[in-house]
Amino acid sequence: MFRNIKFIALFTLLFLASCSTQNNSTSSKSDIDAPYTDTDVNFKYNSMYNKLVVELLLHKKQYDAAIETFSSNIGYFRDEGDFLKMINNARDLRRFQDITKISKRWLNINPTNVSAHKISFSNYVELADFSSADYHLKYLFGKYNEKNNKSYIDIEEILSRNIIVNNIVKYFEQNMKNYDNQDLLISYVNVLQKNNLDNVALPYLEEMDFLNNRILVRKYSGSLARLNQVDEAIIILENYIKNLSITDRESSYELLVLYLENKDINKASSLIDNLISIDPSDDDFIFRVALLCFDKDYYDLSEKYFNILLSKSYAPDNINFFLGQIDYQKKQYNEALAHYERIQQGTFVNTKLLNVAKALHKKYDIKRAYNYLDEEVKIKTDSDSLNLLTLKLSLHQDPYDADKILEISTKILESFPENQRALYSRALAYEKKGDLKQMSIDFEKMINFDPYNSIALNAYGYSLSLHKKQLAYAERLIRKAIDIDPGNPAILDSLAWVLYLDGSYEDAYEYASLAYIKDQDPEIVSHYYKILLKNGFKQEAKKILEQSLINNPKNDELLQLLDENGDEAAHL
Repeated sequence: MFRNIKFIALFTLLFLASCSTQNNSTSSKSDIDAPYTDTDVNFKYNSMYNKLVVELLLHKKQYDAAIETFSSNIGYFRDEGDFLKMINNARDLRRFQDITKISKRWLNINPTNVSAHKISFSNYVELADFSSADYHLKYLFGKYNEKNNKSYIDIEEILSRNIIVNNIVKYFEQNMKNYDNQDLLISYVNVLQKNNLDNVALPYLEEMDFLNNRILVRKYSGSLARLNQVDEAIIILENYIKNLSITDRESSYELLVLYLENKDINKASSLIDNLISIDPSDDDFIFRVALLCFDKDYYDLSEKYFNILLSKSYAPDNINFFLGQIDYQKKQYNEALAHYERIQQGTFVNTKLLNVAKALHKKYDIKRAYNYLDEEVKIKTDSDSLNLLTLKLSLHQDPYDADKILEISTKILESFPENQRALYSRALAYEKKGDLKQMSIDFEKMINFDPYNSIALNAYGYSLSLHKKQLAYAERLIRKAIDIDPGNPAILDSLAWVLYLDGSYEDAYEYASLAYIKDQDPEIVSHYYKILLKNGFKQEAKKILEQSLINNPKNDELLQLLDENGDEAAHL
């Protein structure tokens, strides 16, 4: 009852305001600049009115209108909680100019507010206004020097919501030399590593005394490994651990990761046994090791440790999930079903339906899987219907299921027209069927909804390239995706391929080599191979094809390359 009365009052205020003169609410510049005081009756009235309007718009989920109202009448707001709330909403909607306006007002009221300086710095980096960004970092750096508190320059935290990562790199590559501070440098390295930019991070790590710092040595070896320099990373960690007087389990764990990535199972098994022997009762660590082996696809090793944990009744619901996943990968579907059915609660109970349905699909047929989902998901609300359809959509991963994907995703979109999962699935299904017009409509909807969706931008551009259509537009889409996620090997590969198709072979080589360093996925290898041949690097092409076939001996795309270029790889 109270809430209804409250919003009747709000609507009344809105009506009264609409009868007022325009200078009560419309002139944004005068509102910002006018020297209002708390005793100004007109100010108080307009302040209350605008605050209530914004609250109403937020309540009605009209976020753009709320931000527009707040920003246009910024001079009537003084509460820092309101500033922060609206900035968070503006960030979600990528309204960076509004953030600029709100943060300026905030700092006008409280010039020493650290949060406002952090937000301003982040926002100016996003906008590539680096001189303004530097003003705010200098302020934060001064606070760091004053209080010796690294939270003031924790760039990883400050820039955690930034979208255009390339702007972060551009700013620091231009300005890092102005700040001689290891805490700031480490924070920047964290940002680079988080965004798969280890090639940029590595020189900074080499400048630091990483060999005498257990955190830095792991960061350094991690970057080496992600740049496909696994042997060098192993040597760094082995030498570091060898010279320690006590066991550094975290560094040893990092070494274990590298052994598994290097397929050195004997060293990995020996290291695991040694680490567990230090404290056999540490079930959390055993679980961590089992998860690692699972993640690296060493299922037999993983199964061994999961079964040890199951015998101890350690997190049985979670353990049954992973044992079910292992059996599923081994095509032991009866065993997988048995494990899935034992899940009663916990983290994976919500995925139980999909896992059982997938196993039924593989063991029997899609109809059996559908019937199971229909029986288990009781439709009472629109969200139940969406859940059921999404589960059914998840069963179709094969590109040859395009017709079924179209059918299900269209059903979802009839009731939920902005559902990103359905739009993405349908766009790719249209591509498989060669309907580029409808594919483009769905991708354009996704990008209009979120212009910074790097996945959609990349998929759209790459899909166009597959049909050799609109290559210039495809390149623009993919370059925007790279600005947002510059270290993503899939996006780097997409750009390399578009450039290759457009005849820019040298530029294609630059991006293809970066993609290959980060990820040796067969599709990336295939593109890189063709680009190497076009650039005259026959021996290098031969070498990477040979290595990839060792790791993926049954991959159709790689085998086709071998057939087409038998002379180039005759010794395989």
